[in-house]
Amino acid sequence: MKDAFPLVRIDNAGLARRAGEFGFRRATYADLQAGMALAEKLTGQVMATAASIHWIDGLTGMAGWVAGEPVDGVFITVALSAAGVEAVRDGSFVPSWPSLAHLACEGEDCAGVYIGVYAGATKEARRQVMMAAGVTRVEFFALVPVFARGATEDGKRSMASLGFSPIEGGLADLWGQAPLTVKEQAA
Repeated sequence: MKDAFPLVRIDNAGLARRAGEFGFRRATYADLQAGMALAEKLTGQVMATAASIHWIDGLTGMAGWVAGEPVDGVFITVALSAAGVEAVRDGSFVPSWPSLAHLACEGEDCAGVYIGVYAGATKEARRQVMMAAGVTRVEFFALVPVFARGATEDGKRSMASLGFSPIEGGLADLWGQAPLTVKEQAA
């Protein structure tokens, strides 16, 4: 592995609680179908299937998130094992159906996060997505690197505003953000 980062154990219940504060809920299969259709419409790109995200979510306990009724916001995150981080970096990671060895299953240590998609159909939904993405990044995933692909120019601008940078040598259009420096707060 190129770099060794601290591993984190994800507090899935805490993550669900915090995401709920921004209007997100863990997606059902029907929600995933609607969310992925929305993401394809908004990005003009073919996305992973609802079946794939449902499988990943069942293993990691944190992959599929949606907001709205009907669904107007979607946020897909994949918890990565150390092998998964390396696979993202060397281009062997398959976002649409990752290897089980690349996933950090619920209760396992997480070495990184791959963001499959974040999209909102309305200004309010986009605000919800960005707030949830930023807050959960800092509160739950600060110690690990985060990766995403720049599928659209808007997505690339959005990632740049969040502190992501292009990464050469991995997946096509790969962007990443190194672990964050977290300052200890005085009690």
